[in-house]
Amino acid sequence: MTYRFEKSANEIETLVLKAARGGGLSLGLAEELAMATAFLDLDQLAVCPCHTGGSATVIPTALDFVAAGDGPKTVSADHALIAAYVASIEHHTGQTLVWDITATGAIFRRFEPIKPAVQSPKGRRILPSVLNDHLSDMAKKILVPETENSHIFGAGAGLMDND
Repeated sequence: MTYRFEKSANEIETLVLKAARGGGLSLGLAEELAMATAFLDLDQLAVCPCHTGGSATVIPTALDFVAAGDGPKTVSADHALIAAYVASIEHHTGQTLVWDITATGAIFRRFEPIKPAVQSPKGRRILPSVLNDHLSDMAKKILVPETENSHIFGAGAGLMDND
C-alpha cells in the first residue's frame, strides 16, 4: 500500500530546505532549491536533487552566469527541475529567460526584460510516501544527536527546561 501525504507549499519548501542542507548543499543553494520547489511538479521529478554537486548546484550556477551576461550555458539535469528553476527565477526577477530544452537538459541563452508569462507557485500538494520519507531522512541529518553530552553543551532544552 502506497501512502501519500498532503502538505502545504510552505511545508514542502521547508522540508526540501532541510533535506538539501542534510545533503550537503550550502545554505544559498538549499534556499534556491526550496524556492524552485514551489514550481516543481513533484510527480515528474526523476532524481532527488538535494545532494552536493548535482542539479541543485549546476542549474543555479548556470543561471547566475547567464544573468551576468556570460551565456549561453548548457546544463544536464532533470527537465522538471529545470522548468521549476526557470519558473522561480522568472517569478522573482520579473524577466523572461530565453532557453531551449535538449535531450539531456537545457541551454540557457539570455534574460530579456520582458514580463514573463504568469506562473503562480503550486499550493497544497500530495507527496508520495517514498519521496516524503526520503526527504525526511535527509532532513534528519542536520539534527544534533540527542545525548546527555549534547544537552550539556546546549542542544535541545538542556538539563533544566526553564522557559
